[in-house]
Amino acid sequence: MRCELTGKQTYDRCVGVCYLNGMTIEEELVRIGLARDCPRFSDGRYREVEQTAADQGATIRQTYRLPSYCRAR
Repeated sequence: MRCELTGKQTYDRCVGVCYLNGMTIEEELVRIGLARDCPRFSDGRYREVEQTAADQGATIRQTYRLPSYCRAR
């Protein structure tokens, strides 16, 4: 695992991205249907991954509605 700081901060905390085997942890969780893309923070980076997961039978979109803070501003 490798983590890198992005240079951004949220709520006075440093933001980072972690990778495992060349893939972000976030992307992997979305890919296997355990998480959803949060466009406000990801800028839609995992939108296609989420769609592919849905096409392959992931049901998280139906069972977990994005909270309002995740929606793009």
